[in-house]
Amino acid sequence: MKINSNNLHQVLQAIRDYAADKENDAERYVLAEHLSMAAYPKFKFSEFGRIFLEDEEFLSYYQSIMDPENWHSLDRKYVMSQTLNLVTNLPGDFVECGVYKGATALLLCRVAQGAGRSVHLFDSFEGLPEPGSNDGDYWKAGSFAAGSKPTEEILASFSCHRIYKGWIPDRFAEAGDEPVAFVHIDVDLFQPTWDSLEYFYPRLSPGGIVLFDDYGFLSCPGAKKAVDDFFADKPEQIVSLSTGQALVQKLF
Repeated sequence: MKINSNNLHQVLQAIRDYAADKENDAERYVLAEHLSMAAYPKFKFSEFGRIFLEDEEFLSYYQSIMDPENWHSLDRKYVMSQTLNLVTNLPGDFVECGVYKGATALLLCRVAQGAGRSVHLFDSFEGLPEPGSNDGDYWKAGSFAAGSKPTEEILASFSCHRIYKGWIPDRFAEAGDEPVAFVHIDVDLFQPTWDSLEYFYPRLSPGGIVLFDDYGFLSCPGAKKAVDDFFADKPEQIVSLSTGQALVQKLF
């Protein structure tokens, strides 16, 4: 049967009915894997029973800040929340370059508030700048424009953060020269990724981490190139993650 918008609802309902007859989650998971392989063979299911999918507190956080039915960045946000455990005993504040609506800023503030850290948040809130020659043709200027209000609202209960509205890197210097323990870079394009690294890498405490949100996505070739080029003459190695993220841990 050819699936189109007219019968898609019927097909999905039939699948739901079939899955409802399965005795347990493991059987339903196998069904989902077979359906996925039939529809999109490039996607590879992981093992059944991953504990993070049972983390009700984290799932509740995610559902509270994301668009309904959008689970696309669940694994990336979970990786970020866990990576922060590696830097809580290091000196320095937290930094985010590319804030969008404040979903990951909330994770940073939750850790920083209790640890006596500050969170420095940098974003134009006007979307992406004009892509350059390294960035391919996926993004357009203005993508991800959200204004600062969603971030301000989601962080209203925290006093540990400061929002720097403006184009990267124009306001970096206002964060001062104090050490930083964690930097989250989610700017999709070559130049702002490079500029973020150029400013904050020298300020990163030994053991500190830079986490890149978009290193491993075909839509962000410029972001990957900026990271690869920047660390080509540095002692640190880039750890590419299956989530599409990458991280670097400062050695010295």
